[in-house]
Amino acid sequence: MNKYGSKRTWSNLCNRWFHSRKEAVRGEELRLLEMAGEISDLEYQCRFLLTTSPRISISIDFAYTLDGVRTYEDSKGVLTRDTRTKLAWLQEKHGIDVILT
Repeated sequence: MNKYGSKRTWSNLCNRWFHSRKEAVRGEELRLLEMAGEISDLEYQCRFLLTTSPRISISIDFAYTLDGVRTYEDSKGVLTRDTRTKLAWLQEKHGIDVILT
């Protein structure tokens, strides 16, 4: 358990651990969509470097291609100030908008 009460969850469908139950459920939904051919190129835990000195990065839970467009999703139970800042920085530096679920 971490300070926000999330619990690591194993997914047999995805064959991996997720940081929370909410993230595992969404990961399985996306995996089923990929298996059905509705999305492609599903990736988990995509890391982006925001700055090298000091080294600051952000990890986005899911990335996939939907109708030819690369889409990024992050499952959040609690949206902290640090996360909001990193998401704004990611958008400014890399032009990536993240869908929060």
